[in-house]
Amino acid sequence: MSGDSYERGMQIAAELKALDGPNVNPVCHTRLYTHGSRTERSLVLLHGFTNCPQQFDALGTHFFELGWNVLIPRYPRHGYSDRLTTSVSELRSEHLVAVANRAADAGAGLGERLTIAGLSLGGILTGYVAQTRAGIERAVLIAPMFGLKPIPGWGLAALTRLANILPNVYIWWNSALKDSIGPQHGYPRFSTKAYAALFETGSRLQRAARTTAPASKRIDVITNATEPRLDNRFTYRLVDQWRSHGATVGTYEFPASDRLPHDLIDPANPEQNTELVYPVVFETIEGA
Repeated sequence: MSGDSYERGMQIAAELKALDGPNVNPVCHTRLYTHGSRTERSLVLLHGFTNCPQQFDALGTHFFELGWNVLIPRYPRHGYSDRLTTSVSELRSEHLVAVANRAADAGAGLGERLTIAGLSLGGILTGYVAQTRAGIERAVLIAPMFGLKPIPGWGLAALTRLANILPNVYIWWNSALKDSIGPQHGYPRFSTKAYAALFETGSRLQRAARTTAPASKRIDVITNATEPRLDNRFTYRLVDQWRSHGATVGTYEFPASDRLPHDLIDPANPEQNTELVYPVVFETIEGA
């Protein structure tokens, strides 16, 4: 039975990899690191908004070398060689949820014990699958992006609705650097309609968590006290809701004194401090 499950996981992973057309940057292809058979533990890593699987490659290869099977899927409309692509405006919440669920299906076949971890948008998707599906032993949300400073929840919901109605607008992540901002495998700007898809997905999770316990056995949440735009209060509220339903939720927050950027994972981020961050992330994913 486990052999069939592994074959099924490999089939789904191959289907995800087949979505990487010639317009996709080679370093942004879906990554699959497998030992050729089902392993004791498997890991699915979900990258951030406007980034791609390259963001998680160093972390993924670490766990592969420990004996895990690892899958890092690329999201729709992400990872194109053209960093100024306009297709990202076509991204919808349903696309994101679908790829997260497919990746979880694959991960369940690749290992006896499945862990899913994600950063920012990937943190939202990790929380969503942890909330909605059984069979995930551990879910690790890293700096999940549920809300922005200083916008209250009702204001964010209104802005999300407006973004879906109004014409799409592209906004530079850094208005001074514009398209010279790195990393080169990420997009230098975002689409307001794609941003709305991100927050819609977060809202779906938060609504479900108000009334229902998460299906996953164990959830860990890593936050960063020096978030430049993200409002951690939305994340704290989600943790409280999960715990109120009896869920086992661990938390860790990098203190403000660490002066970390929002992207805690990508070694290509010049503000990154992987020597500080990675040991915490490794330990949390392993469940040590």
